Amino acid sequence: MQFLIVNGNIIAKEEANLRGFLWNDPILVSQKVWFGFGGIPLLKENVADLKEQLNSLGADLPSLFTNFRELFRLCKRLLNKNKFYRSGHLLFQFSISAEVVNFLVTAENYTGFNFPLNEQGLLVNISTARKGSKQSFNNLSSQNQLFWNAAKTALAETPFQNSIICNEQNCISEAIAANVYFIKDGVLITPSLESGCYNDVMRKIVLEQAAEMQLKILEPAEIKTELLFDMDEAFLVSEARGFEWILGIENKRFVRSFSRAIFDNINEFLELKVNQSR
Repeated sequence: MQFLIVNGNIIAKEEANLRGFLWNDPILVSQKVWFGFGGIPLLKENVADLKEQLNSLGADLPSLFTNFRELFRLCKRLLNKNKFYRSGHLLFQFSISAEVVNFLVTAENYTGFNFPLNEQGLLVNISTARKGSKQSFNNLSSQNQLFWNAAKTALAETPFQNSIICNEQNCISEAIAANVYFIKDGVLITPSLESGCYNDVMRKIVLEQAAEMQLKILEPAEIKTELLFDMDEAFLVSEARGFEWILGIENKRFVRSFSRAIFDNINEFLELKVNQSR
């Protein structure tokens, strides 16, 4: 990456002076936004999410983010100047202090065209950490980041790449930085928002695409961990990491059937969304 956006201006990476981002003991908020199919299909949804996150910290989004057309133009120009033409992620970072909100936009490029997919599958465990289901702002990534980092640290020197997280009632809530989905006998099952789960912008899309496939959808507030070992399929979805099929939870192994079709539908939806915005 040769260029980035600093407070609304595209500049060369070597010319960026970011010292002001660290003054006055700032709060840092970051969010990955996927680009592909020649567009940034979920930019509006992420702007709305970022507005809620900054408001929860007593700050407002910078004025550029209230002008969606200009924000989109600037992000596309950034991608073009970096010659990122296929797919990847934009990373929006905000440094929030009492005086000012500084922001930085960087990008990373992928070789493929589609929404990210982990073909090999993940091995996951059940985390010993517990998340409060009644906590305010459970749906916001910035309010969950420290908790997720602690849960991720516990995976060091284990064969697991992610963890299923339960709430204080020992019911499944989410995975680390992702929503979790299960399929049993053609029924898609995911924890409800009442479980305390993270509400990624992809969650609504996954549920809509599963419904398009005529899958029955259940969103129970209480999914006990013992039920996991009776499921047929399991997968994680987040905009930051993409679509991740779960190969196994501890000693349980899963098949892959409906989950791949859901992934294909997600890609068709995102491509159509880009085409309709032109």
